[in-house]
Parts: sequence; structure tokens; C-alpha cells
Amino acid sequence: MKESLGRRTLLHGFGLGAAGLMLAACTDAKRPERAAAVTRTSTPGRTAPGPRTPGPVATGGRVVTGWSEEAQSYDPAVGYDLHAWEVSTSVLFTPLFQFDGQSGGPAPSAAARLPQVSEDGRVYTIHLRPGVRFHHGRAVTADDYIATWTRVLDPELASWAASYLFSIEGAVEVNAGKRKSVSGLRRIDDHTLEVRLLAPDITFAGVLCQPFTAALPMEEIRRLGKDFGRRPVGTGPFVITSYDRRRQRAVFRRNPHYLWKGTPFIERLEYRWGIAQAMQLRQLMSGELDVLGEGAPVALGPQINSQPDLRERYVVPIPLQGTSWIGLDTGHRHLRDRRVRQALNHATDTEVLGRLTYGSQEPSSLPFPKHLPDFPRTARPYRRDIDRARSLLAEAGATDLRLRFAHDGSAPWERLSQVVQQQWREAGVEVTIDPMSKSALDQAMAGGQCDVFPRHWYMINPNALDLAGNCFASDGSSNYGGYANKAVDALLAEARRSRTLTDCNRLLAQAEQLLSEDPPGVFFSSLNFLAARNPRVRNYHMRGETGSYYDRLWVSP
Repeated sequence: MKESLGRRTLLHGFGLGAAGLMLAACTDAKRPERAAAVTRTSTPGRTAPGPRTPGPVATGGRVVTGWSEEAQSYDPAVGYDLHAWEVSTSVLFTPLFQFDGQSGGPAPSAAARLPQVSEDGRVYTIHLRPGVRFHHGRAVTADDYIATWTRVLDPELASWAASYLFSIEGAVEVNAGKRKSVSGLRRIDDHTLEVRLLAPDITFAGVLCQPFTAALPMEEIRRLGKDFGRRPVGTGPFVITSYDRRRQRAVFRRNPHYLWKGTPFIERLEYRWGIAQAMQLRQLMSGELDVLGEGAPVALGPQINSQPDLRERYVVPIPLQGTSWIGLDTGHRHLRDRRVRQALNHATDTEVLGRLTYGSQEPSSLPFPKHLPDFPRTARPYRRDIDRARSLLAEAGATDLRLRFAHDGSAPWERLSQVVQQQWREAGVEVTIDPMSKSALDQAMAGGQCDVFPRHWYMINPNALDLAGNCFASDGSSNYGGYANKAVDALLAEARRSRTLTDCNRLLAQAEQLLSEDPPGVFFSSLNFLAARNPRVRNYHMRGETGSYYDRLWVSP
């Protein structure tokens, strides 16, 4: 996952007031140039895996998306914020497989068919789809995947995605600088790739759906150097034609070599950034923007809910595979006692906290997302019980518990921390709220310097191992609370080695039950994305693991 994606973090309405007028005065008031005309309607052909596309559709035209910030990088091995992630998953790159439907698993995309997997689950044979070409026209071969994945593992690149490839034989050694080539990758011929894993890994097919595993042309990376992060060459539905940091915009045009012929339906996509959220809303409603990349911000939740006609016209709620919780430092002298952590869960009213997120989160006091497909949930959710909380604190000798709640001031945590402070005080726990900058919070969390801190996780693989393996395994890369439970570790390891999703989910359900009984934090919600788009944008879809599906939307004539 992407915690740093801040993933899926409007409607202010016509009455923007003084703040809106000030924003308007500080921006270019000129109307944007007109987009290419929408030329005709047609019945769609085959589209890439993902949400379905009904027909007929209109073709041509332009879509403009607004962002608050510039992306870190358009290089899929480097950028991981929301802006970068959407470019990587939906615009410039096509991985071997893509998640199908609105909640389904891997389906062939740049691969010709699903991989052949050996009986022991360790060897994947992947057949490439013939005719796949990079934006500059060269055909993609198996060598391009080997070079791309080896680059992700290169310690000099320091890619955030490297650990996702560690199940491949020899990947860890390359990442440690001990080898130059990955022993588990072999080219059989131009269109056949063999991958050998250290052990069976049921999540690996999902890894092959990720943008950082999509083929890149090494000759273009060498030619462009540092500029590759702003003008990358891939195989996706759009080609980047300009990147203007001064004007804060990037322009993409339809890729004539795209493997899914007939798509995308729009001719041009434009990203604009550096736009305050209130101004993004104003521009969406005026038609200057078509999509808000970050969706409807929680900070404008009261205005969204106060104008239901506008909310229904512009906002599309989409459930995500992700959770939000209050992280706890399990090394703290009191928080290391599970009874204290149980008490804090009993002291928390998740329904109240959920209402403060204005639809961006759905109350749930369990560790894993609420809407996991085919998941046999057995864990029992916590219910608010102040008497039980006080009793557990007394048993643990923590009746004078004092905790520091650090957060970065972003919505909804500024308000949530205050409500948590009030709720926990009823159980006899005193909380000091410590707002700080995001960078300071990141450092404090990584350094184990926070008693209590905000957590959220947006899964990029629709399997609870994505969340649990990173956040709750004792060696998890994002286990900032220092949580360790040998029984949970054993279940997660066995689940990863499972040969079927049924077996995997059964083991994960047991792990969730243990995590509920021995909680690493206070769980209170599953995540939603409040997509925001102009009604002229038709067939708008997104999934939490990806971004907006620009390849299959169209605009009204």
C-alpha cells in the first residue's frame, strides 16, 4: 500500500463567501481554451479490465482534472502520492494484469492470459500479448520486464515499491547491492517470461497488476535521465505531450499504439495543480474542471452535506479497500498491556467519529476493511462500554494513564483527536493533543516517539495481507507502533503461502480475530472515496487500488 498516498483525502456551493472571492482574485480569471470537439458516438469495443463500459459512447473532447499539489514524480517506481499514483495506474502505464470489474481480481492486460503456475506455486510463466508497443513505437519484450523490475530493486533508485518484489528469488540480494541481476527472472523468448519465487505467495498475481511492474523502455530512461520522472514513456492509454511546471499543468493525448484498440474515448487529458480545494470546487461547478483528482475533501464536509442537490449532482461515493485507525505505541509502559489497548477501544464511540468524516469513512471497529470480497469474518467488533474500559484499566494498573496524541492538523484528524480526548477522559484517560507538521509527524512515528497517532491504509492489492503484512506483522514496513504477536505472524505467513483465496481468507479471518482481541490500535472506520466530477463526464469509474479510469469515460456532446 500506499499510506503516503493520502489516498482519497465539495461541495462548498455557490456561496463561497469572502474566502472564495479572495481565491478568485488570486487566480487567472481567463477561461481555458476550448477542447477538441466531441465528434460522434459509437458502440465501445473491448476495454481493458476494470469497471464495465456500456454503449453507445461519445468520442473526442477533453477532460481537465484539478490537483492541489504537483506529483512527486510520474516515474511509477518513484512517485506514490495520489497525483502520481493516478497517472501511473490510469494514464501512462499498462501492467501485465489489471483488476477486473469493480472489485474483482487480476485479469490479462499486457499479458496474453493469466500466468501458468507450477504445482509448488513457485514458478510463474507469463505469456506477453503480441503487438504491445511503447509510446515511441518499439515493441515490448520479456527483456523489458526483467530490466524494469531490476531497476525497481536497484538500491540507488531507492524505490518505495522494491519490497513488493522481494518474493522473487534473488530480489533481496539485488536490493541489498550484492548482485546486479535477479536470479529468479528468466527470458524464455521475446514473449515469454519466467519468474521463480522463494516460496508460494498468493499476493504475487496482484503485484503483477501494479504500475511499477509495467514495462519501461530502458533506452528512454537513459536518454531522458532525470526528466523521465516528468516525461516518461510507457504503454498506457495516453502519451504525455507537455509538462509545464511554471503554468502547473501536464497534457496527455490519446496513445495511437494503445493495445486496447478503440480506447480511450477522449482525445486529450489535462492535469492542473496548485489549485486550492475551495477553488477546485468553484472551477468544477463552472466547467473549468471536469474531475477533482483528490475527490471531495473532508474539510468541506459540512458544506457538502448542507446542499444535497449539489452533492447528488457532483459527488460519487465509492467504497475503498482501506481502513483508518488510531495507532498506539505498544512499547509504551502501559500500552504494551493488551488490556489497556482493549480499554481504549471500549472507550471509543466509532459512530460519533464516523459522522465527523462526512461520508469519507464508514464506522467499523475491526482491523480489516468492511467490504472485503468473499471474506468469512469471525472477529467481533468493539462496542462502547465505559464501565468495561475503566475495569480493564484498573486491572492493568493504568488508572492514571496520560497519553500524547500527535497529528498533522489535516482533516479529519484535528476534530477527531479532540473528540477522542473527550471520550477517553470519561474512562479516566487524559490525552494531550500535539499538532505538528506532516514531516515532523512522519519522523516521530517512524522513530517511535508518539504514544497515539493517526493511521490509515489504502490497499493496492485487494487482499487483507496488503494491510496486515505491512502494518501488523512484527517485521512490517509500516508497523510504526512496534506491534508484535507471534500467532498473528504465523497466520499471516501461512496465508501468504496459501494456494487458494478461500484458504487465504480463512487464515486471515483468524488473524483479524487475534488482532481484535490483542489490538495494535483503535479501529474505527473503513474508507470511502468521495469522487467529484462534472455531470458532463460520463461513465466515470475508479477503484481504490487504482485511480480514475480515464480510458473508458467520455464527455457529453
